[in-house]
Amino acid sequence: MEHGTDKPPQPPSPIAIAYDNHGSRWGTNTPENANTLIAHERAAGTPIDEWNTVDRDGQPLRVVRIPDSDWLDTIFVFTTEARPAVNA
Repeated sequence: MEHGTDKPPQPPSPIAIAYDNHGSRWGTNTPENANTLIAHERAAGTPIDEWNTVDRDGQPLRVVRIPDSDWLDTIFVFTTEARPAVNA
């Protein structure tokens, strides 16, 4: 339990972290908002790459890459922890 409270610790909230194809972090989003953007891109015919992996701690990660020929790609990393994925 958290010190001084009767509440057990809460698990981290799911988060979608946005990166570009250079590895720069653009920001964070809710998984729901990121999934809405992905769905719009799919409906527009954008070819989307998607895969599942784990981080160094074995926590699951979902990675979705939305290519953009006019600018930088958007790469969402969906995680259950509010921290960025780390490259090995």
